[in-house]
Amino acid sequence: MLFHVTMTHSVSDCPAYDRQKMLDFIAGADTLPALAADLKVKVHMFVWAAPEHAAYALLEADSLMAVGRYVNAIPLRQDVKVTPVQPVTETIEMVKAMAARR
Repeated sequence: MLFHVTMTHSVSDCPAYDRQKMLDFIAGADTLPALAADLKVKVHMFVWAAPEHAAYALLEADSLMAVGRYVNAIPLRQDVKVTPVQPVTETIEMVKAMAARR
């Protein structure tokens, strides 16, 4: 299953303004590839929008719990929104199938 994740943090929680937070963030970020492998989370995309103090990810996993464990391992106080999504091609196929039944 695919999940779109939006992560936002405040200026006061931003590691860019605090050396220790930055070091903690780097150390935690370095563990994310191994954690993703352990949790069977495939990272399709993970991008930062620095001026907005936001990050966006497209993750693939068998469960919401795996996504939650992955995202919560990021050592940064932040708000997280997780939305299940699907490729638009699958949506179109579903609509075609629904239309054919009518």
